[in-house]
Amino acid sequence: MFSSKLPLVLLTSLLAVTMFAADPVGFELVTKADQTEVKYQGKIVASYLTANDTSNGARANETYKPYLRIVDPTTEEAITKGPGGTYTHHRGIFFGWMRIGLENQRMDFWSMGAGRQIHTAFKEQSAQAQGAKLVSLIDWKMRNGQLVVSEERTMSFAALAAPGFLQVDFATTITAEAGDLNLEADPEHGGVHYRAPEEVDGTKTQYFFPVEHPQPHKDLDYRWVGMTYVLADKTYGVVEINHPSNPTGTKWSAYRDYARFGAYPHTTLKKGDKLTLRYRFLISAGQLVPLEAILKSEADFVGKSVEATPLTPLPAEHPAKVAPKPKAK
Repeated sequence: MFSSKLPLVLLTSLLAVTMFAADPVGFELVTKADQTEVKYQGKIVASYLTANDTSNGARANETYKPYLRIVDPTTEEAITKGPGGTYTHHRGIFFGWMRIGLENQRMDFWSMGAGRQIHTAFKEQSAQAQGAKLVSLIDWKMRNGQLVVSEERTMSFAALAAPGFLQVDFATTITAEAGDLNLEADPEHGGVHYRAPEEVDGTKTQYFFPVEHPQPHKDLDYRWVGMTYVLADKTYGVVEINHPSNPTGTKWSAYRDYARFGAYPHTTLKKGDKLTLRYRFLISAGQLVPLEAILKSEADFVGKSVEATPLTPLPAEHPAKVAPKPKAK
């Protein structure tokens, strides 16, 4: 029992701390047969899909890679795309390269023409009031069973102040297992990307850049990129922050009207070498998180102060407008 002799300010502070500490609602994980749900305050905010089912062709295509689904906690409906639709390989927050070079081979681990990314086990599953973490072990295997890449993918979750609702730190370490690898593609078909559902209103998709005159088809190494999209008359925002330890020379596919964007790092690895990539996603409802919040989160993510940037919007482009023009005959 509190002493009546305590100053009122101190007593109020102690009561506030006690009430917060006694609040049992925070993050929790619910593991099912083919997915692990991430809940915050009792509501699903994300789900990591891990199925690998080759029992028939349809299921094999639906489950050829793990990915992270993002969920609106107010509706408990997915706000990222799953299998099927246009570009079935675009799924939630996902990762790969279309043209991985191994000797004379070119292997597609983006649309998964070469094989499968197989979740084999969780190295860690943990949750507490302030956050949750999933560490997934993944084998990238050719159709003949050859192991090309082993991956340790870490996804850490935290809550955000409104209009944000979820922060996802996506960190992955891959190891070249089969031999020397050339990790190549292009900004449309490689890296760590976010894809909204098929039903978005493409006329309202917009992108945001940390430079005054963005040229996303040419510029390299944006510190972050943002996107807003409209789904069922509701606006959602996503910011993907690049970590300075990632490879330089990164382009961003930040212009598609169907609301898919991400960073495209590329490099080479000798057999046995490792590559670690780190990105942070800030996900919001109603509007993009404010620039001040982006910069504060970026500073926290990279571990040092950052310079202020503009927040420059650009409308999205239809895929036909960014496709290469045919050569004149």
